[in-house]
Amino acid sequence: MNDKITEKAVHEVIERRSTGKTSFAEFLEELAQIGIVEYDIDVTTGQATYKGESSELHTEPQVNFVISNHFDRNQAVQIIANITLPFLDFLREIANAGIKSYNVNITEKKAIYIGLNGEQIVEPLQL
Repeated sequence: MNDKITEKAVHEVIERRSTGKTSFAEFLEELAQIGIVEYDIDVTTGQATYKGESSELHTEPQVNFVISNHFDRNQAVQIIANITLPFLDFLREIANAGIKSYNVNITEKKAIYIGLNGEQIVEPLQL
């Protein structure tokens, strides 16, 4: 595992995923290979924080979505199951379901989605 996460390496992995060249499982594997153990996404802005063992990298905000005040667990679970959506479409959809942020822990193979009022959906990663 790398000691220092490089912005270039992270952006190359993100680019392959966003252009459909890699699946979500491949994306996670590539992140792990460059030293990423987990990442957080702010659904409102699309800003990500990629974390390694001893460093982290923040991406720039990409959008300005409004999070629904109504947390719809069933809708969120359906959207999460459709992880093949393009990233910004995925964010828009989970924002509409009331999700404000999420954390993907590659090491523990789980994702935690958090609503405005602290509601949580914990999903095992399907790898």
